Amino acid sequence: MQHYLGRQILHCAQIDNVDGCRAPTPGGRVLIGCPELPEEANTVNIERFKDLLAESGLDGVIASSLENVSYLSGTRMVTQRLIPDRLALLLWPEQGKPAIVLCKGEDVACKDDCRVEDMRTYVEFVTSPIDIVADAIVEKGLAAGRLGVERRSLPAEYMDQLQDRLPRAKLIDCGGLMDRTRMIKTTAEIDALAAAGRATEQAIRAAFEEATGGDTEKQVADNMAAKVTANGADVLNFMFLGTGLRSFEWHARPGETPLETGHPVHTDVGGSFTGYWSDVARMVFVGKPSPRQRDRYDRLYQVHVETIEAVRPGMRAGDLHSICAAAYEKAGLPFWMAFIGHGLGLALHEHPILKLTTDELLMPGMVLCIEPAHYEPDIEGYHIEDLVQVTEDGVEVLTDYESAREPMVIS
Repeated sequence: MQHYLGRQILHCAQIDNVDGCRAPTPGGRVLIGCPELPEEANTVNIERFKDLLAESGLDGVIASSLENVSYLSGTRMVTQRLIPDRLALLLWPEQGKPAIVLCKGEDVACKDDCRVEDMRTYVEFVTSPIDIVADAIVEKGLAAGRLGVERRSLPAEYMDQLQDRLPRAKLIDCGGLMDRTRMIKTTAEIDALAAAGRATEQAIRAAFEEATGGDTEKQVADNMAAKVTANGADVLNFMFLGTGLRSFEWHARPGETPLETGHPVHTDVGGSFTGYWSDVARMVFVGKPSPRQRDRYDRLYQVHVETIEAVRPGMRAGDLHSICAAAYEKAGLPFWMAFIGHGLGLALHEHPILKLTTDELLMPGMVLCIEPAHYEPDIEGYHIEDLVQVTEDGVEVLTDYESAREPMVIS
C-alpha cells in the first residue's frame, strides 16, 4: 500500500508475487495467463443479466456481438470478428430457455463450452441465420414481442431481414442493457483482467530492458509482441509504438524509425487472454531524459496519480473526467481529452466511458483503464495507462503503476 497526496491507494503486488498468475509448464517455462472463469462466476453474470432483462420490459434479447454471445453462452467464436458475415446469434427470452444459432462447423468447436443446450446451425451461403433465429422466435411465441437487438453489431441488412420475417415484432436496441450487464465484473473476471494487464506490462518492461539505441521501432515492437503471447495471450490485439516525433501519434504503427538518443518512446499494447483484454501504455526514453522531458513526464504522472486517487464508488463517471481536467490545470498542462479512460473486459472499450457527459455512477466491481496523455505538436507525446478496480471503499490498482513513476531509460 502506497501513500500519495495523503491518501491510501491499494495496489496489486508485483507480478512475481501474485498467486495464480504464474504457473510453471512441464518444460520449466513460466506462463502468465488468465484461467477459465469458474462456473459460479458465469452464474453470477447470467443472474445479473436476467434481472436487468426482466426490468427492461423486453420479451427477449438477440445477442450478435462476439462479446455478448461469449458472455451469455460461455463459448467464444473468434470467427465472429474475423468473418463478420458469419453470424452467431443468441436468443434469450425473458421467459423460457435460450437458443443459439451457429454456422455449421462452428458447433463442433463450441459444443463443449457452450452452456446453451438448444444449438441450431445454418449452412453458410445456403441457409440464412436470420431465418433460423426467426423460426426460434416464432416457436417461443415472441413473433409479436419487444425484442432487443444489438444495433452496434448486427448489420442493417440483417436487421431488415429480421424485421421482414417478423413484421409484428418491435426491434429495440439493447446495447445499453448489455453494457450495464457487463460493466460489473465478478472476482474471477477481475483476477483475469489483472493477470492480463500484468502479463502485458511485464512484456513491455522486458522488451524495453532488452532494447538498445539504434534498434528500430519494429524490432522492439516485435520482441514485445512475442513476449505478450509468451506470457499467455491467445492473440495480440494491437501494438502501437512510436519514437521521436512519432511518439505524438496516438496509434503509431511500428516502423523502421531507429531509437535515437534524446527521444522518447511511447507504446500502447493490448492482448486477448482467454477473451479478456489487456490495455497498458508506457513511456521510456533513449538516454537520460532532458530536464524538459522529465518535467513533462513528472507532471503527467502526477495527473495520473491524482486521477486514480479520485476513483470511488458512487461518484458520477463524468465527474472523474472533471477531476482529471482540474489535475491538468494544477500541473500546468493543457487539457484537451474527450475521455480519460474506459471500462475493460471482453471488449476494449466497455461501459462506462470516462467522459464529461457520462452520468453512470462508478460501482464496486467496475474495472477501468485510466490513461491521461500530453502531446506537444511537432515535438513529442506522453501517455500512461493503468488498470484499476472500483472497490467498496475506493480503488485498487491492478497494474504496477508505481513502476512508471521513474521512466525507464534505454542505453
